[in-house]
Amino acid sequence: METFTEIELNLPKPPSLNKIYAGGHWAKRKKFKDDYKKHCLKALDEYDRFTCEGIELHITYNSRLDIDNGILVSKFLADTLVSEGIIPDDNPKYYKKVTLRFDENLDKNQYICKVICKNLTYDQPEEL
Repeated sequence: METFTEIELNLPKPPSLNKIYAGGHWAKRKKFKDDYKKHCLKALDEYDRFTCEGIELHITYNSRLDIDNGILVSKFLADTLVSEGIIPDDNPKYYKKVTLRFDENLDKNQYICKVICKNLTYDQPEEL
């Protein structure tokens, strides 16, 4: 039986996709990604360690970024979920859907990311 669990993460405004790919050196792009990954990890720390068989991301935000520039939240968060072993990969087998919606009622530069986890399992603590 499949179950779906929602994890809500509050993340800051990402760097603009235009800014990252406007002829910047790869090292600069990597720094943007590494810096944003720290925010993702901090938000995930609010939860016990878990894994999922698959995910959907639903992102609601309020910033001056064009909606397509905000997609980096999805990219950086999905990459973090993979690197932390929460999902095996961010290909379509495990990452089924992303939505990105502007909401002027949120605080300025707020990004709320709802991670819908398929068959979430909490990690068991290691025995001594």
